[in-house]
Amino acid sequence: MPPSHVRYTPRVPTRARRPKRIIMSLIRFENVSKSFAGQSVLEGIHFRVEEGEKIGLIGRNGTGKTTLFRLITGEVEPEGGVIERRRRARVAYLVQLPRFDEGTSVLDVAMTPFQDLVQLEEELRDLETRMAGGDESVVAQYGRLQDTFALRGGYDYRTEAKRVLQGLEFGSADFERPVCVLSGGQTTRLLLALVLLQEADLLLLDEPENHLDISAREWVEEYLKGCSKAVVIISHYRSILNAVADRIVEIDGAELHEHRGNYDAYLEHKALRREQQQKDYARQQEFIRKEQHWIERFRYKNTKARQVQSRIKRLEKMERLDAPECGQATAGFRFGEVVRTGEVVLDAEDLSMAYGANRLYSGLSFKVHRHERIGIVGPNGSGKTTLLRHLAGRLPEGAGRVTLGHKAALGFYEQKHESLNPANDILTEVHAVRPDWNPEQVRTFLGRLLFTGDDVFKPIATLSGGELSRVAVAKLILGEANVLLLDEPTNHLDIASRESLEEALAGFPGALLICTHDRTLIDRMADRLLVIEGGHAHMHLGNYADYHRAVLEETVRREVAEAEMISERSSKKPRKADRHAENERRRHKQRMEKIEADIEDTEEAITRIEIRFTEIDPTDYQQARNLQVEYESLKKARDALYAQWEHLAE
Repeated sequence: MPPSHVRYTPRVPTRARRPKRIIMSLIRFENVSKSFAGQSVLEGIHFRVEEGEKIGLIGRNGTGKTTLFRLITGEVEPEGGVIERRRRARVAYLVQLPRFDEGTSVLDVAMTPFQDLVQLEEELRDLETRMAGGDESVVAQYGRLQDTFALRGGYDYRTEAKRVLQGLEFGSADFERPVCVLSGGQTTRLLLALVLLQEADLLLLDEPENHLDISAREWVEEYLKGCSKAVVIISHYRSILNAVADRIVEIDGAELHEHRGNYDAYLEHKALRREQQQKDYARQQEFIRKEQHWIERFRYKNTKARQVQSRIKRLEKMERLDAPECGQATAGFRFGEVVRTGEVVLDAEDLSMAYGANRLYSGLSFKVHRHERIGIVGPNGSGKTTLLRHLAGRLPEGAGRVTLGHKAALGFYEQKHESLNPANDILTEVHAVRPDWNPEQVRTFLGRLLFTGDDVFKPIATLSGGELSRVAVAKLILGEANVLLLDEPTNHLDIASRESLEEALAGFPGALLICTHDRTLIDRMADRLLVIEGGHAHMHLGNYADYHRAVLEETVRREVAEAEMISERSSKKPRKADRHAENERRRHKQRMEKIEADIEDTEEAITRIEIRFTEIDPTDYQQARNLQVEYESLKKARDALYAQWEHLAE
């Protein structure tokens, strides 16, 4: 096996793989109800989670998704019905980072799910020390502990912890950082790492893609797809629901509606179901209308009396179908007409920005044309928001020049909503954009964005993330800008509101520059991508799917070219210097292969001795001592071989 510092990607681990068997559900809800302050949140629901199942849990904000999680964990109890949990089923769900000492590092935190293995490792070291000192009485105990340690993944857990941290955007330099200095986003990502690393049968993930850039989100999706644990995901991101979920559960009106397949399949199934419900309802209404017409026509004819009574009774006994629900109200994001601009609405020339030695971008020049849609992508911290602020004139320290085109007017949607005044209420904040409107006009407009009644008097400081987003979009719409700079516009919006905003942006007659990690949004909107990464920025024609495909194709092309170059070099007669270098490389490779073979032979010899420890007569102290001497000698030889391998690898 390679030294522990060598990076590789292992299969998704399950520290103890058990054979498949027929078992009861991990979680089973039967007729469960829950309410808060007299308001029914869940009413008579039936819900199951089977082993290894991947479920997407969706619904409007406030419909009870988090309540369902808390019922699963037992944090709250139902007011009616029964919740059954499989005996010894382990559920991983963390809502806040546990308290740690001030000096605890990121890697230390990631190791907390493996404390049992850390303890086993310490016990094994202690037993090794005692055996080295001649204590043969612990040999059998050592063998048993070593078997347990290996079966539970003891030789992989450190590598797995580092792999998950790296997948969630923690670099090697972050591993030793104290958790007390982490930002809010980093803390959220560390929390997600803790959940993924739990030795659990069921993972409960509440919006796991928050604070992740696109590449990290793709990593999470791949991890969850390959994970053998059952997973229930609350998410407003359609990409993860499509990639991971094999069942969608929607909470609507305190009820659960289940659909097999991913989110796209759910949309298709829901549309077909609603269409069929509408047809059934219309057919029944037509039948009732005809029956009532017949009854009224012949009600007073003696010859038809028996038939009239029969039809009346049939109508009374008929189970009436409810009219299909139109669904809950959705925010009506609709942009009106804007002033027509010149062909070029924004011209950025030689833009540069750096914070000390950290260069975000330099020498960046591009033009934005009327009606164009440009997506801005890159890792967290690469400078996407900084660039938008630069373009909006909010970054005086940035170098370069930004020129607006003829009649171009900028509108800036800020991710953190810094432009909203927390001292205002909603009505005052929005009315300030259109002082020519009377309050009733403003209230009518806000009603389209789901702010009705006394909601308009709620202070900005008390609003939820979704409400803040709707207020910010309201101001953007009323500002009548024809060039929109949007920084994560779908954050905090539920799926229905995201889809409504997408429709509005698709119909927006001006130009858009969108910074987002929402791949569904950027794939639908973007004509071009501005990619910022590693201190450089470049334009790519097409949306994110096109860019991702191009990156994969370029990677394959480069690997093929490198392979062809190596093949071509090997086919040519090398010069003397080349021959010397090639001979050195060959000798180096042979030495490494020889050491790897020696390591493998030594490991096998150690394993054979460990087996012999369990077979010898416990009373034969001389044989046990001889074995122990040989065992320690082999371990020292193995460690020396590892040291040689590491030296050559470096």
